[in-house]
Amino acid sequence: MIPYERERSLEDADRIIRACIARRGWCIDTDRLGEGLVTAKCFLLDGDGQVLAFGGGKGEPDAAYTGAVYEAVEHHYCKAATLPQQWDYRSAQSIAQDPRYAALPFLSAFAEQPQRRLACRSYAAYDDGDALPVPLFLSFPDYPGSPRAIDPRDDFDYTSALRFGSNSGTAIGASFEEAALHGIGEIVERDAWSLFLIAHHLGGDIAYGRWIAPASLPEELARAHRIAEARLGCGLRLIDMTTDLAYPAFIAVAERRLEDEVVFSYGCGASPYPRHAALRALSELVQCVDIKRDTEHLAGLDRLSLELLAAYPRLRDCAMGEIDPRRLHRAAWDYAEPARATPQQLLPAVVADLRARGLPLYYAINHREADDFWVVSSLSPDLERFFLVTTGVAMAPGRRGQAFLRRHRRAEAGAGERELPAEA
Repeated sequence: MIPYERERSLEDADRIIRACIARRGWCIDTDRLGEGLVTAKCFLLDGDGQVLAFGGGKGEPDAAYTGAVYEAVEHHYCKAATLPQQWDYRSAQSIAQDPRYAALPFLSAFAEQPQRRLACRSYAAYDDGDALPVPLFLSFPDYPGSPRAIDPRDDFDYTSALRFGSNSGTAIGASFEEAALHGIGEIVERDAWSLFLIAHHLGGDIAYGRWIAPASLPEELARAHRIAEARLGCGLRLIDMTTDLAYPAFIAVAERRLEDEVVFSYGCGASPYPRHAALRALSELVQCVDIKRDTEHLAGLDRLSLELLAAYPRLRDCAMGEIDPRRLHRAAWDYAEPARATPQQLLPAVVADLRARGLPLYYAINHREADDFWVVSSLSPDLERFFLVTTGVAMAPGRRGQAFLRRHRRAEAGAGERELPAEA
C-alpha cells in the first residue's frame, strides 16, 4: 500500500533511507513513545557519534518510525551549513521595495538599514514566472549564527529580523514532486493556523472554524479520535480551519490543559485529502503531548514564550492556545474524498489551483540524493506567518492576515446589526 501523497511503500522508503544513511557512515538512534497512535524519535548521528539532527514521526508504528528517520535527514538539510549553492548579497532596500514582499509584516526591518546587504538565495517560480531572491534567514533561521554569515559581504544586522525566520515549507520526498507537495502543504497549513489564531484571539466574538462532531467521523478517523483521547486522558476537539484557499486543513486541540503543561497542546494537518489532513492533525496532537512529556526543557520554552508576550494579552492568548468552544461552528463530517493520485499528478494541480486563487509559489532545492530522495524548500511571501506568535514573537499579522481580520470584523458587525430589534 502506498501512503497518501507518497510514491513508495513504507517498506521501500525505509530500506532506501537506511541504506543512504549507512553509505555515509552515519547511524540512527530511535525510540518510541506510546501505543496505538505512537510518537517515534530519531537522532541522526555521524561516524563519531555526534548528533547531526533530530526527527520525529507520528501515527501508526511503522509509519511513525520511517517518518522519524526521514525527518531527521530532512532537518540535517535544513541547516545553512549543508547548502551547496552559492547565493547573492542583495541590498536590504531591494527587498523592502520588491512588491512581491509587500505582504510581510516585518518589512521595516529591511527599510531601516537600506544600504546593508544580506545573503539571498534564488527561488524558482512553480509556474515558470520570475525567480524570487529570498533572504536566507527566512528559511534558514540558523544562518545568522553560522560561520557562513561571517562573510564581509553580509553586513545586515539581523537582531530585529531573525525572530521571523522559519524552516516551514521544507520537506523531504522520494522525488521533487513528493517533497514539493509536502512543503506546500506545510506552508498552507501554517497559513490556515495563523488565520485561525487571528480570528479566535483578535477577531471578536463571531464564530470561526468548524468543530466536527466525533459521531459523524468516518470509521478510520473515529478510531484515531478515540485512540487520541485515550492517549491524552481527556476529550479533544477536531476543528476544520480551511481558508479561502480551499486546501483542507484541520487543528486538533485538547479540551483542557494537561497535567504539567504550561500551554495547551495542539496538532495541525493539511492535505488535498480531507481524511488524511484530519488524521495528521490528530496524530500531531498526540505527538505534541508525547514530546512535551518526554522533554523537560520544553516547558521552560513555553513559559518564556508567555513571558515575552506578557505586555500583549491577546498575543499571549495565542501562545496559550486555549480554544473557546462557544466561538466554533458545529458541523458534521461532510467532505468528499478525491480520488487517489500520484505526487506527479497532484503537484501541478495544486500549484494551478492555488495560483488561480492569487497565490504565487516558489521553491529551491536544498539537496538531491540521486534517485533516493530530494529536500525542497517551498515558500510564498503572500501566506500569513502569524503562527510565529506562538513561539513568543510579538508581531502583527501581515497583509493577508490584516485583510482577513477586517473581513472577519465586518462579518461580526453585520451579525450584530441583524440582531437589532426592528424598532431600533
